Amino acid sequence: MNRRHVLRSTVAVAALLLGCGSEAERRVFTVESTAAPLSDTPNERGWRITLDSAHTSLGPVRFFEGRVLLSRAFDWYALIGGTAHAHPGHYAPGDALGELLETHTVDLLSGVTQLGTASAVTGEYGSLELTLTTPTATTDAQGVLKGHAVRLVGTATNADGGQVRFDVEADLPRPVAGVRFEKSLGMEAGRVRITVDLRKWVDRIDFATATDTDADGIYTFPADSQARNALMRGVEDTTAYVVTWEEGAAQ
Repeated sequence: MNRRHVLRSTVAVAALLLGCGSEAERRVFTVESTAAPLSDTPNERGWRITLDSAHTSLGPVRFFEGRVLLSRAFDWYALIGGTAHAHPGHYAPGDALGELLETHTVDLLSGVTQLGTASAVTGEYGSLELTLTTPTATTDAQGVLKGHAVRLVGTATNADGGQVRFDVEADLPRPVAGVRFEKSLGMEAGRVRITVDLRKWVDRIDFATATDTDADGIYTFPADSQARNALMRGVEDTTAYVVTWEEGAAQ
């Protein structure tokens, strides 16, 4: 996210907060994250995956009125043996309704993580924009991400007995825009929960294309490999993020 985009979004939210009059009220709500566990079934390429660790640098999060229309658009990935997935169709974010500007390093295997409090207004919510940003020494004090937005460590096995121990990362060039979140939000108590579907992150990966092992036999994903491209497509997939409104105060 560049500074110009940040300022434009912040100004839009501020203008809405000040200009809505009786049509909207200022409010805040907690934003939290968690992850859906991987199932034991093989991914699209026939690999069973076990994750030892999964971390991401999450935030800022911005909320918009525009709704997401999913379509079965052309998917080049299907040409190389993958499965076509639903993709955002026509999407216009519309007015900004809220934002959380904090960034946190999130352990996706540790349950629910509190990300902070969003400044917002009441209204008809349709979507959000999720930034998986490059961490800093402050946001990732333990260095678990090694300077990357996403890091996954684990083991993949296939039906032939092949095994790949991997330690891989991903960096996104832009925020994940157009994540569905449809909610008519008033002043009721509650919080937003963002659930990362880890299966969708790794579902397209053919671990046979991983190479460049280190001294301990740990594989990485070369920049031009199917594994690298598939991981990036999984992380960028807007349907890998399920956003819900949870009633009541945060625990």
